[in-house]
Amino acid sequence: MIGKVNALIEAVRGSGNEYIIKNKQGINRGRFIIFDMDKENKRCSLRLNYYDEEESFLEDSLKLILASVFKDKNFNKVNIYTHEEQCTKAFTACGLTLQGVLEDNVIYKGSLENEYIFGLSIDKYYSMQLKGREIVKEDNKEEFYLKVLTPEHADELLEYYIRNKEYLAPFEPKRVNSFFTLETQRENLAEAYRGYLNGSSVEFGVFLRDRLIGKAKVANIIYGAFRSGIVGYSIDKDHEGKGYGKRALRLLCDYAFSEMELHRLEGSALLENVKSQRVLKGCGFKELGRNEQYLNIAGAWQDHITFYKINEE
Repeated sequence: MIGKVNALIEAVRGSGNEYIIKNKQGINRGRFIIFDMDKENKRCSLRLNYYDEEESFLEDSLKLILASVFKDKNFNKVNIYTHEEQCTKAFTACGLTLQGVLEDNVIYKGSLENEYIFGLSIDKYYSMQLKGREIVKEDNKEEFYLKVLTPEHADELLEYYIRNKEYLAPFEPKRVNSFFTLETQRENLAEAYRGYLNGSSVEFGVFLRDRLIGKAKVANIIYGAFRSGIVGYSIDKDHEGKGYGKRALRLLCDYAFSEMELHRLEGSALLENVKSQRVLKGCGFKELGRNEQYLNIAGAWQDHITFYKINEE
């Protein structure tokens, strides 16, 4: 029996592929059958039948199923078939995406229903584990930390950008007036958080004694054979030159390598931004070379020096 918080999974006696989902009281809440374990293609497919409409318990059950399938890394993909009346929010909350619809494929409560196919790759599954650690701290130091930004931080981030409008202008894309509004910051943070949930990026706020003093992010995350990402950061003008940028970047790199299991990170700085180049070098980045017209900064395409860092572990 495999247990986790509220949900339990128990194999059906005499069956090598059928399992019952129970709550802590031992009451049956659902079951699933594994009907395809394709070792050659490293794919596992199962059909789930959940008996009630409690979304939170279904989500716990799905997390337990996924953890069981992926724990030994024998499978690269899991497909879960379920009837269309099932709560789709629980599936998407676990990182599963709707990848197919089979029309009139199952009988549910006496009626012919469509069947949904939800899928999840092992790379996306492990990138979703980021959600378990949304705050990154230095050892035994509580005052300085990174925290994943959400739309709830829109007010703080807007104040940060207004406060540093002139200071950041030479180092960032040209900002239109609407950028400096609460609505735009909420929209940007919602988009960034979606990237965090699907594993394509992660955007942190840099906090000092619970005050936002900067940003640090890993963008353009690619898994598969690349397992790479691009780092970036900025620090409040009032805290520049005090080592916070280097501390934030070190935490970011440790997180990217240990939690996200990335192999390589890149970071770039403008030719004249010697301070940022020093921060990258101070965090173990090696100079790769000059990238001509690499980014549109302050309204013009500008050359950058690009650096890289390899996960040696």
